[in-house]
Amino acid sequence: MTAAFVHVGYALMLAALVARDILWLRGLLACAQSLIGFYAWRMGVPAIAAWNLLFVGVNATWVARILHERRAVSLPADLRALYERHFAALTPPEFLRWWRQGRRTRLRGVRLARDGEVPDALYFVMEGVVRITRRGEAVAELPAGYFVAEMSLITGQPANADADAVGEVDVVQWPLDELSSLRARNPVLWTKIQSVIGHDLVNKINRKEPVSAL
Repeated sequence: MTAAFVHVGYALMLAALVARDILWLRGLLACAQSLIGFYAWRMGVPAIAAWNLLFVGVNATWVARILHERRAVSLPADLRALYERHFAALTPPEFLRWWRQGRRTRLRGVRLARDGEVPDALYFVMEGVVRITRRGEAVAELPAGYFVAEMSLITGQPANADADAVGEVDVVQWPLDELSSLRARNPVLWTKIQSVIGHDLVNKINRKEPVSAL
């Protein structure tokens, strides 16, 4: 009967390896290693039992962390519509975590991106208008609800147009160095942020007024 534990344990480990969700992967691994560790202990192999106990602890910690990150979050009323319209590719906890890393500020008559230069930050327009100009010719005006300087962020290349605040604008900005750190630290979240930016680009393309991405 004891031998059944090792077979069930390895079967669970196999299931973990084909699981697509990281929570299932960690949970199944913890269960599998618990059974294998118990089997090793019953067979008098304490070293194997101890190593599996350590693995169980690591995976159980990750399960708790993932559940904490995925717990139900009630979005503030002032952000709920914004999230549903522009950021639904992120989970509410992911959205709040990234949104709170941004810095909301009011700018007047400043240049957010310059043709031929890599912008200092990614911007999301909350209020006001940003004018996109290429070689001295205005090609579009972006109202609230659009990103500015997003293509440079994705490609790593300099902007191919100027982006100027028309009067006063209210923006949320994420400095480029912080975004680079986020990309290295949390590639899964970064992939979702790219999806949000891609949705923004599609909306720009579908606008009646032509627009050139930066």
